[in-house]
Amino acid sequence: MSVKYKLYQIIDHRHPSRNGKWFAKTYTRDVLHTTDLTQIISKRCTVTEADTLAVVSALKDIIKEQLADGHRVVLDGFGYFHTGIKSVAVDHPSDFRPDEHIIRVYTNFVPASSYDPITHHVRRSFNDGIKFEEMQDYSRPGDGPDIKGT
Repeated sequence: MSVKYKLYQIIDHRHPSRNGKWFAKTYTRDVLHTTDLTQIISKRCTVTEADTLAVVSALKDIIKEQLADGHRVVLDGFGYFHTGIKSVAVDHPSDFRPDEHIIRVYTNFVPASSYDPITHHVRRSFNDGIKFEEMQDYSRPGDGPDIKGT
């Protein structure tokens, strides 16, 4: 299997030097939901779909509770979750009111990784072994005749 990508040509009126260059975007074939994952998991081990669904559901609830309690939640070999906020800047610390100045709460997920001190690269375990292949059933801009008709 491979991750499919499509090529797109840049049209950027703010940065004309980029115009005409090409970049790739991944194409997602399908979406897997919890029930799909529980079916796949139950086929790979001796746990039933119902048991797997119960564990996944409990895990979601526990992660939510722990994040709300200010914890970072680490799933070894998987990654970690932590809570972040976006707030409005105030002139003085005594002016800050959380209910008024915190404008967004979000959850970050950081995949498990390892750092290579020689190359200074971070290796994400979820990305190991991914192969890429260009989509075959789409037409790229520029595949047809150009504007001059040649």
